Amino acid sequence: MTRRRFSIVSSVVSLAVCATSVSMASPGVLAQNSSKTASMPAVAPSFSGRPSQSNQAAGVGTAGRNAGKTLESRAENGHDNSAESVGRSKMMMQVKPPTLQGNAVREGTTSGAAVKPLLEGNVLRETAPDDAFAAAGVTKTDIMLKKPKPARVEKDVYRAWVSKAHPQFALKADSTDPIEIVEVKGQWDKADRTLKNLGLPHTTIGAGQLNQTGLERTKVLVINCAGTLDRRSLQGIRDFVARGGYLLTTDWALDNMLKQTFPGFVEWNKGKSKGNVVDAQVILPEKEFFQGTVSNASWKLDEESQTLRVLRPDAVKVLAVSRELAKLDPDRQGILAVTFGFGRGKVLHLVGHFDNNSLPFLPLHLPDPAPVIGIGLRQAMSANFVISGLERNIGR
Repeated sequence: MTRRRFSIVSSVVSLAVCATSVSMASPGVLAQNSSKTASMPAVAPSFSGRPSQSNQAAGVGTAGRNAGKTLESRAENGHDNSAESVGRSKMMMQVKPPTLQGNAVREGTTSGAAVKPLLEGNVLRETAPDDAFAAAGVTKTDIMLKKPKPARVEKDVYRAWVSKAHPQFALKADSTDPIEIVEVKGQWDKADRTLKNLGLPHTTIGAGQLNQTGLERTKVLVINCAGTLDRRSLQGIRDFVARGGYLLTTDWALDNMLKQTFPGFVEWNKGKSKGNVVDAQVILPEKEFFQGTVSNASWKLDEESQTLRVLRPDAVKVLAVSRELAKLDPDRQGILAVTFGFGRGKVLHLVGHFDNNSLPFLPLHLPDPAPVIGIGLRQAMSANFVISGLERNIGR
């Protein structure tokens, strides 16, 4: 069972949708070695039976609340005057002035560029000209004013999208060494199913197996919601990204592992979704994430998905936002996806899941098919990130 609370009516509707197969139109990280080991911040409490997030708030450690302290990897700037080192990732605690609570989009590319809110009165600003979307391979679509009709989407639709968005990669996808993509099981998200639909060979392990799994040949690591991992695992993930790995995390992994592994970048701001389908708007059309996608679509959120606050707008890029989610967000930002670099690698976090997010007995049921591409925007964006990680040359 998932944590979503389905009504009898919605279940009946979902079954009715699945009973009638809907055909979808398819368009077809190295930091220097060090023997010292520093203690990591305390890991967020483990979840058992998926309790309400409101019951977890009192257990959040001081490190999670103190947004003024920023832990920066010395692998990011090449300096070697850090106070402590963790594995091969050098880092230093710095007390910084309070940053923008919420998030901002940088205007321009210089370090001293001004920042402006993503949302002004809950109205999204245009953040990129049309030619930027075209250059990134993004099809301009209208803002979604109505919820899309759920659909049964077969694996052929996913693979047709891969073939069109990444034709050269599609020719060799089957020959990918499964160890190059490692998926860590979670309680709520099941990236395994979407990876299979996309035709991406991968290795699935349990959360307790991560410390015993060598990641030397791994290029992409996927941490499913809820992302409950021990301290040693967090250090291994940090080292993996620092030397060039790509890390994809989803939903509750934000509070459970992401903020501890890379403190000072993002955090949960205690807001949560209602488990509905919301509008989604791409605001930073970077090709690495949005090749072969659309500018506006819908986005399925899980019950109590964690809303996100950016602590370092100078380092974290917001990729997509939602007007509807902004109404439930304490910061009124409605952030759906963010990315940031660390050492030689990169992190992508989704508010929501990579999997279809459907009922267990309806695995092909997709609540948020995007126009033109047929699969979910969140799925296509994540797939682009995974494929980019596979094709990137990593110095080992």
